[in-house]
Amino acid sequence: MRLKGLNCVITGGSNGIGAATVRRFVAEGAEVLIADRDLDAANALAKELGEAVSAVKCDVRLEPEVKAASEAAYKRWDHIDVLVNNAGSELNRAYNETTVDEWDRVLDTDLKGPWLVCKHFVPPMVERGSGSVINISSLNGLVGFPLSTAYGSAKGGLVVFTRDMAIELANTGVRINCVCPGVIDTGMMERWTDLMPDKSEAKEMLKGTMPIGRMGTADEVAGAIFFFASADSSLCQGSVLSVDGGFTAQ
Repeated sequence: MRLKGLNCVITGGSNGIGAATVRRFVAEGAEVLIADRDLDAANALAKELGEAVSAVKCDVRLEPEVKAASEAAYKRWDHIDVLVNNAGSELNRAYNETTVDEWDRVLDTDLKGPWLVCKHFVPPMVERGSGSVINISSLNGLVGFPLSTAYGSAKGGLVVFTRDMAIELANTGVRINCVCPGVIDTGMMERWTDLMPDKSEAKEMLKGTMPIGRMGTADEVAGAIFFFASADSSLCQGSVLSVDGGFTAQ
């Protein structure tokens, strides 16, 4: 119960890493508001987990929805302790085949979205003088991959955004840090391998890129997010934590 009594907002919390984080936070005693554009899925998870969880519709690309979600959160609670920017959108496409709409969708979701969420959720945290913001980037934001120009650009930008915000917030009492998952067995990975000629072969290839010899799990990433949410990370400001089974250690 390391998060007992804390009020937490998780964007994109209805599935994958987001849902695993919601479950972990609730198990640790937190109350959680899921901000997700798939309100039905978010409400279903909230119903499953009980009164500690609620949901609000929020497409992080749209400032009016982000503003409304912030107002809903601060109407429910007088303060927010933890904010997790998890909502994301992936794309596997060659740079010259990527359309403007695809580029905008990925950049708007994965980079502009966290900025908008911070813009509307963080000022009251600063005013109160405490809180933890956790941005979910990716291995793609640290190293280069083919077919990843849009996604990698957004996630790389999110790493730098985290560091810039960390300096800006350094003396406010609000911490902001970043988690970079590697190859994680989630729906996103299923969608990527669906694009390959041989799905099983693609999965084995992905496992082979991980020095530990397997994909990670959403629960393992949730554990890293939990660390930044807890007081154990009190000295972390602008930290970028790779959760990638040793990939970036090579």
